[in-house]
Amino acid sequence: MTRQVLLLNSDKPEVLEALARRPDVTVRVITRKVYADLYRDHEVAYVDNFADLTQVEQAAYELAAHGPVDHVIAATEKSVVAAGLVRVLLGVPGPSLDQSLWGAHKRAMKDRLRAAGLPVTDYAQAATVDEVPRAAERTGWPVMIKPVFGAASTCTHRVDSPEEFAERHRAGDFADLADKRLPVQVERLVRFTHEYHCDGVVHNGDVARAAVSRYFLPPLRTSPNLNSGYVADQTDPFSREVLDLHRRVVTALGLPAGVTHLEVFRTQAGPVIGEVAVRPGGMGISRMWWHAFGLDLWEEFVRVSAGEQPGRPAREPHPETIGRTRLPALPGLRERVLALPGVLEVLTPEECASPGHLEAYFTAADETAAETFIAGLHELARSAA
Repeated sequence: MTRQVLLLNSDKPEVLEALARRPDVTVRVITRKVYADLYRDHEVAYVDNFADLTQVEQAAYELAAHGPVDHVIAATEKSVVAAGLVRVLLGVPGPSLDQSLWGAHKRAMKDRLRAAGLPVTDYAQAATVDEVPRAAERTGWPVMIKPVFGAASTCTHRVDSPEEFAERHRAGDFADLADKRLPVQVERLVRFTHEYHCDGVVHNGDVARAAVSRYFLPPLRTSPNLNSGYVADQTDPFSREVLDLHRRVVTALGLPAGVTHLEVFRTQAGPVIGEVAVRPGGMGISRMWWHAFGLDLWEEFVRVSAGEQPGRPAREPHPETIGRTRLPALPGLRERVLALPGVLEVLTPEECASPGHLEAYFTAADETAAETFIAGLHELARSAA
């Protein structure tokens, strides 16, 4: 019997490819018109923005008129809450509207995690950018400010004092944040030594598989052109702490199924949660998992989101440390990187669906060697510029 999937997506090709591998699945899509060419073979309803839940409701009913829906899948950060609403409206199993909010709305997420006794920095919500100083009086300075809904480090700013805030606000430094027309999440700055992420596969409310990785540099401290990291030693005591923290986060969110991307700061007092997303991590993290563990996180995402059992690894975990880095797509750079010992592959911008970027994957003897390798790749990119 054909399964009917309602997909909320933008330009993520990985989820479409995974769904296309299933001959018993028919896909209907809610997306923006700018992505229309990607879905010419599908029934489509359009929205201007996934944040406009009235449009999402109308689009969902439009597609549901073509027949019952078995699964609703949100493939992008911006569509997570919209998908929760659609599930409630159509009576489809999966993360509810509340659970979707906890996985996307930064204040609601922190409320839920703190209520479960999990370590998060002090935070407050400001109605507008103008209200940030008042919120920061409750958290203490310095702060990070960001929209309550948002992906990656978009519209995120560090501000050290009320005087700095006033000066930069007058200069228009926070115009990008104000233009979002969203409440502002104000968080006390976390003093940390390193930033990690834990990616996992959740099925029937339990963590079926998870692994800890470390960013070479925190995403807020590096260019997207050079976003890099590597799979950490899973037996290290801190990795074990993060794996346990990830399990507790999944429980706190009440997540029935999905793929998680949990960001964690390493501090002198122990791990502190940054944020958690209920979708595969970007910047090559899924491909790094494939090289390390023989599992495709996008395939696992579709599996558990469509009610299937998690997959089995295609092979044993790689015995060495697996690392990744983005690089600018400069003339000749791909060939130079491919010639280096230990490099597994270098994806072109077309292959990694990221215009202007290469993605390189490599093996190293251990974490220290991985850091040295990444630093060398970054230097190679600088010399090619």
